[in-house]
Amino acid sequence: MNWNFFKNKKTSPRGYAESDSDGAWLSYFNQYMQNANGGKLVSFSQSNAYELANTIAEIFIPIDAIAERCSSLRYDIIDVNTKEIIIPQGNLKRLLNNPNPLDRFSDIIYQSIFAELADGNSYVYTKTADSIVNPTYDNISNIWVLKPNVTQPVLRKQISNPFLMKEVSDLIDYYKTFFFYEHQIKPRYVLHTANLGITQTGSGLSPLFACEKNINNILAVYQARYNVYAKNGNAGILAKAPVGGGGASLQEAIDPVTRDTMLKDLQDRNGLIGDKNFIGMSSVPLQFIKTLGTIKELEPFDETLENAIKIAGVFGVNKELIPKKDNATFTNQTIAEKSFWQNVIKAFAYDTAKSLNKIYYLPETWTFTPNFTGIEALQEDKKAGLEADGLFIDNLDKLKANGIDVEKAYLTIQDRYNGK
Repeated sequence: MNWNFFKNKKTSPRGYAESDSDGAWLSYFNQYMQNANGGKLVSFSQSNAYELANTIAEIFIPIDAIAERCSSLRYDIIDVNTKEIIIPQGNLKRLLNNPNPLDRFSDIIYQSIFAELADGNSYVYTKTADSIVNPTYDNISNIWVLKPNVTQPVLRKQISNPFLMKEVSDLIDYYKTFFFYEHQIKPRYVLHTANLGITQTGSGLSPLFACEKNINNILAVYQARYNVYAKNGNAGILAKAPVGGGGASLQEAIDPVTRDTMLKDLQDRNGLIGDKNFIGMSSVPLQFIKTLGTIKELEPFDETLENAIKIAGVFGVNKELIPKKDNATFTNQTIAEKSFWQNVIKAFAYDTAKSLNKIYYLPETWTFTPNFTGIEALQEDKKAGLEADGLFIDNLDKLKANGIDVEKAYLTIQDRYNGK
């Protein structure tokens, strides 16, 4: 949009004339700033939380760190009674390889965790025939993770007492989503996980609200820098210099025809790329009033880094695991990675396993269990655990040799361990 800062006051054969002042200039500048970027600044909200998490690196990186690690694990199906690993066959084997024609097993884990952490809602659609009342894994056609930004629960028209509901269908009539075209899906087919509980709309709130101000700071910086790099607009006002150091800053405005000719000449010849000149000449005294910050002035990297650290902290991601201009030392990164697995990833992995039990309609005697074998950051824990087990067995042998009831001693130790 081309903003004319030279307000027309009266016409004359010579063109347009105006008496300008600092107050009038400030008013023009404020009008320009208010109308930059369509008149509004993009800010964080529930409606754009998922989109921002996918497009802003400072938000994407910590969420991706959790989703990627959890989805890279192997999830075994264990018999609860015998503790043996179940070898999947038939339809279950197919669904574990490709839950749907477009996704792998790891993909639906990644997508569901990412959606839950970004939007606050994860919607996993397990498709079975309507005629099947109690479906099993043999009845599943496909499994999909619905995009939370195009999915929303539609509440029942009449809700008696939500605190007394026994099923989600007592509250939700159907889930509306868009995948090539609009779909209405019954609640029985959807595993809806709301990170912070549901609101009056039937959906949850994004955990990113905990760092809303930090996200808005980053968005403001990005948009300001984008305006300088790409849009830039009017970097300043070219005005006639005051005579004698006093009086009005501009006694006569530039004729519109002359102004357009000057602007075209500047745009054709001046710039940073192509066969353009850096030097301009004028036959009259001119002054330049700067109205935009320079690229150097719009690089508050220290502030945006602090905001990125705060966002990562909401998800328990250590600052040593996010990209910075100064790389973390090997020791710090190793310690941070180990702590991350112990305090964050393990908990998410076990929660994911519980969700998979429902998504795949496993029988009660079977359960998904994350397998942490081969995770380098946890190998020291495994070694320490084996050493502790060895000491425990040695102590039991000594107790038995001294005629002490080993089973009773073991139960006493367990009670003490559990704080009883």
